Amino acid sequence: MIYSPSRRRLLRGALATAAVGATTSLALAQGSGKVLRLGYIGPGKKPAAATGWALQQGQLLRELAPLGFTEIATRNFPNGPDLNEAFLSGVLDVGIYGDTPAVVARSKGLDGQLIGFDAVGMNVWLLTPRGGVRSVKELEGQTIGVARGSYMHRYVLGLLKENGLQGSVKVIHMFPRDGEAALDQGSIAAFAAQIDVGPLLASRGYPVIDEAAKHPTLLGSSVIVASKKILAASPDLPAAWTRARRAALSDTHKDSDRYYAFHSEVSGFPLAAVKASHPLSQFPAEAYPAQGLALLEEVKKFLLAERLVTQDFALAQWRVANA
Repeated sequence: MIYSPSRRRLLRGALATAAVGATTSLALAQGSGKVLRLGYIGPGKKPAAATGWALQQGQLLRELAPLGFTEIATRNFPNGPDLNEAFLSGVLDVGIYGDTPAVVARSKGLDGQLIGFDAVGMNVWLLTPRGGVRSVKELEGQTIGVARGSYMHRYVLGLLKENGLQGSVKVIHMFPRDGEAALDQGSIAAFAAQIDVGPLLASRGYPVIDEAAKHPTLLGSSVIVASKKILAASPDLPAAWTRARRAALSDTHKDSDRYYAFHSEVSGFPLAAVKASHPLSQFPAEAYPAQGLALLEEVKKFLLAERLVTQDFALAQWRVANA
């Protein structure tokens, strides 16, 4: 996730242009309250998980209303690096995305702070073409597709290291939407798919030769990061966010079928794939669950060891204390 000045300018320009349309409602709401700009990763028209359900059920806006917010405007991004660019461009207040791009951004000086976790222990599925390789060891000299800068990317690099395949496997950038076509055409030997996509491709007959679930330190998390500007203006936002998530999680556990139906509808993935990807146990009620913090330390340690980042930092200094 290293950007050239020219790419940064292009992305900032594109995001600034997109922001005009995405925040039209903000202009309409001026004078009557504040709009919180929330970014998230995925193809869905709305965020899911605990925050998404809190937004859908109204808990999130009810908790934020006393802070002066009258609207929550959401924007989705294809991956973490693009969401980081939105933060850099100042068009987001809060972002929910994978731990790996979030840690990379923090290490590189992104102006934002951790206010919680939305999911902890996310799996990755390593799939191959039908009739392709049958084990990780057989990937030597082959090509793996994965979204660079994502938690799936960290899983792939960690898996190759565990199997002594560093330098002997080509890892190329590939968006999740392109994974199935590449597998079907046999242009890659394997594809590392994230939640929802992995179970869906497996159900279509693509063999799974490995999963992050077999390597606990390579599991992913979804973190909630807020800009320092919004935190300075609304210091009680982290605690309000946690209360809204807890209320939503209580509803989810009481009626999981209703929640999963919502998640399937907004994400566009079949119900079976959603249930296989998002066990309710992955949605923590507390802001900073022990497993989530441990995974963040593993992410940081891995990125530093691989020299994908060079600046270490203390998690205690990144997270806010009043969440």
